[in-house]
Amino acid sequence: MAQNIHFIINSLSPNAGLAEKEIQRHFNNCDFEVTIKSSDYKGHSVELAKASVSEGAEVVVACGGDGTVNEVASCLVNTSVVLGLLPIGSGNGLARHLALSTRISTALETIKRSQTKKMDVGRANDHFFFCNVSVAFSAQVIHCYGQQRRRGFTAYTRSFLKAISSFSYKSFELIQHNTSFKSMPFVLLFSNTNQLGYNRTLTPDASLFDGKLDMIRVEKAHPLLLSSFMFFAFFRKYPPVAKVHRMQLDTIRLASTEKSLKIQLDGEQLELDTDTLDIGILPQSLEVIC
Repeated sequence: MAQNIHFIINSLSPNAGLAEKEIQRHFNNCDFEVTIKSSDYKGHSVELAKASVSEGAEVVVACGGDGTVNEVASCLVNTSVVLGLLPIGSGNGLARHLALSTRISTALETIKRSQTKKMDVGRANDHFFFCNVSVAFSAQVIHCYGQQRRRGFTAYTRSFLKAISSFSYKSFELIQHNTSFKSMPFVLLFSNTNQLGYNRTLTPDASLFDGKLDMIRVEKAHPLLLSSFMFFAFFRKYPPVAKVHRMQLDTIRLASTEKSLKIQLDGEQLELDTDTLDIGILPQSLEVIC
């Protein structure tokens, strides 16, 4: 019986047209019942993925970057439907963590083989995340990135520089297992993968398969110390710095002094109308082709 496989392509990707042609070329036999859908605006992939599940898709392939992956994968958590990845976006953090090729033809051959593993999924309040979620400086970078007309590494670099001048510190209380402490973070990131995108990372030991999230917290410090940290982190070097704290966890609550929270979640900006963020992990709750 033919496998029912749906491809959801982010039409804003420069490689969307090529991806569709390659899908048709690679999946042109009777072993597959193929449906190709085009996602045309933010949130559209959610609608399309939900429809694919109701239409009986056995595999739904997210064709785009981590934003597209998040929209599609969020509809598949704790279901029997398998997630596939065709990384034609910019950062492609989840695909890189899974060592998937960014070459379209190679990635499609991986999808055809259909070898799968159960991966962990992060949750921040009512939102799923598959790569990472953060507040503080990295959330400001993504906020600036959202204002860029173009995508890609150059746009990220511009956003990073703009965020340096516009970032302001916020105070948080971190609560875990009946203990709490105050934090004034420059970086506060919770990661399910060892990727931020573009093969950069702040959590090199994070894994999709260990039932844990990796946290990195960098407290407010002298700008020269923070500059040193960012410089070495860019080159994947992590010398010991007193203001840098790492730990693994399965649940934590962030309480802010603000009435709303600006966060980044899988490379997308969100503003939540709440002063608390409950972060946790759902072990082995999504089956992914890898």
